[in-house]
Amino acid sequence: MSNEIRKDYILDRWVIIASERAKRPTDYSGKPHERAETKTCPFCPGNEKMTPPAFLLYLPSDGGIKRAKDSEGRRVRNWVVRCIPNLYPALTPRKPVALVEDELHRRRDGVGAHGVIIESPNHDEHPNNARPEQIELVVQTYSDLLKDLSRWEYVSIFRNHRKEAGASLSHAHSQIIATPKVPRRISDELAASRRWLKRKDGCPYCEIIQKERDSTRFIFENRSFIAFAPWASIYPFEFWLLPKKHQHTLLQLRGKEKKEFSRALRTCFGSLATILNDPPYSFGFHIAPNHGQHEYFHWHLEVYPKLSIQAGFENSTDMFINVTPPEVAAQSLKELLPHI
Repeated sequence: MSNEIRKDYILDRWVIIASERAKRPTDYSGKPHERAETKTCPFCPGNEKMTPPAFLLYLPSDGGIKRAKDSEGRRVRNWVVRCIPNLYPALTPRKPVALVEDELHRRRDGVGAHGVIIESPNHDEHPNNARPEQIELVVQTYSDLLKDLSRWEYVSIFRNHRKEAGASLSHAHSQIIATPKVPRRISDELAASRRWLKRKDGCPYCEIIQKERDSTRFIFENRSFIAFAPWASIYPFEFWLLPKKHQHTLLQLRGKEKKEFSRALRTCFGSLATILNDPPYSFGFHIAPNHGQHEYFHWHLEVYPKLSIQAGFENSTDMFINVTPPEVAAQSLKELLPHI
């Protein structure tokens, strides 16, 4: 393949696919990845008093699961998923304060919410090696928190894995931030989806699914979900996971779909960890805002392995260079999918 400049499916965003300097999986796996370590992990069972009180807990109950929370002076021990306020929050839930601004200096008060989802009492139970039923509990937690935070305009659910990707602790966890405005990336995707609907009377992501299922970028599918490396991947080994059914939010997932989503996560992250020696990565859910009519939007999960550095060219142009063509990444990921 020769070098190409590819446009995102629907966004006005361009990526240089530098095939002539292409890197293979073995080019990334030589150096061990850093773990974010502390002497005593505050997320491990027995250390609950090292964190703020949990605002949501999942506890075993008569063969099932029940919801609970900590009190100020008491910490519950026998949890299977634990949600706590971030100790250093980006946004905080309080009454907003009016701020003076002008045309060049726009601002809003930093109100919202910022929580941490401790995904398992087992320190190293990450999506690549977790029990499918544990991943299913985490997915249920995401849905519960989306409901609980529905008063905010937008809720972002994301995960940073390993120090190079921004994780300050190595215990399996993800995060959730609720904001009083819709972030630009989501606004751009909403606007592009609306334009597509007007032009073609359909959803762009539904069409993307149909096209990529038969492409060299296809990775995996089960009855409800499909994974592929996107056409204009920004990151080496980037992949997306989408529901086949048109849904605009995680809240529309039903029981069997949650189970299949959990198994899809376990399968795809298992392959990523095998190929690249458990690399650093971030992922983020792209879901519709809480308010307004957004049925035309198609929620999806985007996974960004942190295998390259975005430097001067990327930061000054907002154009990206990817040295692993998505076709090469997809073939490698597909070949080593575990059987779950």
